[in-house]
Amino acid sequence: MKYERDLAFNLRIRGFSEREIAESLEDVRSHEAATGVPARNEFGTAAEYAKQFPKRSRWSRGKVVGAVATLLALAYVLVTVLLMFVGVDIRTYVGPISLMPALALVFGGNLIGFLVDYLRPAPRLTQGVPA
Repeated sequence: MKYERDLAFNLRIRGFSEREIAESLEDVRSHEAATGVPARNEFGTAAEYAKQFPKRSRWSRGKVVGAVATLLALAYVLVTVLLMFVGVDIRTYVGPISLMPALALVFGGNLIGFLVDYLRPAPRLTQGVPA
């Protein structure tokens, strides 16, 4: 269900654990089943409903992937600068645009991180434990 995936994504970026997301989704599912009213009509869009929950400082898997990619890009730039002081020209190995690999790493890593969070299936509770 698209609403559940969108709600799970919005709760992930707000710092919720998979267990908390599964519990919230279970509440939405049970409310839908009890009232017969679709969640979108009852609670609004998934983004609006998720804004009702407080933000947490927990990082999602996608944020971690993006942060690691950014740190690797910064390390690449730092090594490139340090190698210039030693007399090694990195352009010999990567071509005339030496910062392009770092930019590609930042962009690609953050895109992959977004997709990790967005495409991850909405969790379900199985006997009190997310599946």
